[in-house]
Amino acid sequence: MRTFLQRITDHLHAIEDRLTVRTQIAAAVAAMSIVLVGTLAAGAALISYKRTAALVENSLAGIASTTSGRLDRFMATRQQEMKLFAELQPMQHLWQGNPDELRSALEALQHSFDFAWIGFADIDGNVVASTGGLLQGKSVTARPWFKQGLEKIAVSDVHEAILLASLLTQRANNEPYRFVDIAVPVRDASGKVLGVLGGHLDWTWASNLIKDAEANDGNTDTRLTILSKGGMVLVGPQKETIRYGGDQLADILKARDGTFRETADGQQMLTAFHVGHGYRDYQGLNWIVTASQPASVALAAAMSSAQTILAIGGVTALIALSLAVLVSRRIAGPIIALTQEADRIGRAHGPTMLARQSGSVEVVQLSRALRSLLRRIGHAEERTKEAELRATENAMQLQEDMLKLRHLADTDFMTGLMNRRSFLAVAEDAVAFSRRYKRNMATLMIDIDHFKKINDTYGHAAGDDAIKRVAEIVSQSIRTTDKAARFGGEEFVVLLREIDQETAILLADRIRSSIASTTVRHGDTVIPLTVSVGLALFDEADRDVQDVIERADQGLYVAKKTGRNRTFLMPAEDQRAARAA
Repeated sequence: MRTFLQRITDHLHAIEDRLTVRTQIAAAVAAMSIVLVGTLAAGAALISYKRTAALVENSLAGIASTTSGRLDRFMATRQQEMKLFAELQPMQHLWQGNPDELRSALEALQHSFDFAWIGFADIDGNVVASTGGLLQGKSVTARPWFKQGLEKIAVSDVHEAILLASLLTQRANNEPYRFVDIAVPVRDASGKVLGVLGGHLDWTWASNLIKDAEANDGNTDTRLTILSKGGMVLVGPQKETIRYGGDQLADILKARDGTFRETADGQQMLTAFHVGHGYRDYQGLNWIVTASQPASVALAAAMSSAQTILAIGGVTALIALSLAVLVSRRIAGPIIALTQEADRIGRAHGPTMLARQSGSVEVVQLSRALRSLLRRIGHAEERTKEAELRATENAMQLQEDMLKLRHLADTDFMTGLMNRRSFLAVAEDAVAFSRRYKRNMATLMIDIDHFKKINDTYGHAAGDDAIKRVAEIVSQSIRTTDKAARFGGEEFVVLLREIDQETAILLADRIRSSIASTTVRHGDTVIPLTVSVGLALFDEADRDVQDVIERADQGLYVAKKTGRNRTFLMPAEDQRAARAA
């Protein structure tokens, strides 16, 4: 950690060294201004955003709560109407009287309120009378509303009444009928249960209530949904699908009301919910009402407010930056003038002394110190010029000698090619490069055919001429990026970089044929000359350059044994097999 901090510090110092005083002052003031203004602007924007978002959430929560309350009050009113109707004194003689008169009374009740069907079933579950005569004479013993209504006032959740729906007029949109049942026990004057008064509320009223609430949302694109306590959508998009379940539904039912964010149809939504808790005698069905708005709409005001505050902060920061530039220019002026004067000193026909500068105590002191330093430097310059001249001459001679020695150490004295030591160093680097970057590389081993016979027949001087001629042809045949060396005697090695197998074979054959087509003249004697070439390509399995050279040498051996004056490619597999054996 300390090393990392030190590197950061060194990097900052390096940046400082490339900046002018004026720039540093301006940057420092601007940075402080931007940090302060930015912090204040960001903080104000964040506070504004959160407050506006809270207002939107409260508004959505209010819509959800109000809508839930309207649902509960509507159901409470319908329940109370059914209860009062069942307890009306004038109705006592009709429950067990003329069914037609009872039916007329039930139809009067239906016209006054929002029931799709009202019927009275006796204690045995037979419908004695009903509105429109629907289900009259039918048994409803198995119906949940009848069973529960024998004991107490019962309200059931939204459901489809298939039997009743088949008797009602088909809707234009073919949407099935869905009802909420209210059942009330009917008793005589002594309290004995005579039967059950049941009513089916058409669920359309809830859809109309939601549409009315959405139409009056103030153009905020609020979407209202009613869900059952099981998380199923009763009114709203994707009707009769489970919208919430598991822990999320449990948390909603536990909290009773609140807000959260969710994604619906690929859009980020801000959602408030309220779980109905009934009204007066109506216990409620734990219907969940949600009010949702697209986050882009709900939080548009918050974003606009935050952007305005940030824009004001940005303008303030620009003003602070302008002031920082003006202040830095005034402070740095004398220092810049002093720097320019010092830069001109010592140049041809330039001044030899600084002009006096003012502007601050530090600038005056610096000016005095530099003038005194220049006077002392003037005395020392003459004494150092002669020493510098002698040192320069000695250094140049030393450099020239070092270059000559390095050349002698790295090259073969006869051919001017690289010697074994310098070649191996370059070849190791080439192998490392090829291995790291997955590049091709090849090595040629070249040997003069019947060289001993040349020496024995024509003399060693003629052999030396043959070696020089081969070196000359090899040097002329390869690229500048390739390297050639004399490994000793009549043997040469060539390093070919960035080359594929086909090109390497062509190049090797060109060198071989060029040598075969030339002749070496030694005095009046013409000496024919051929070479054999061993070729090896770099392989990932090679441990180092010695493996490549060894494989090329094996190829050379094969070329010699199979007739000379030819090129042989030694595959890497043969060497690996030999090494494994």
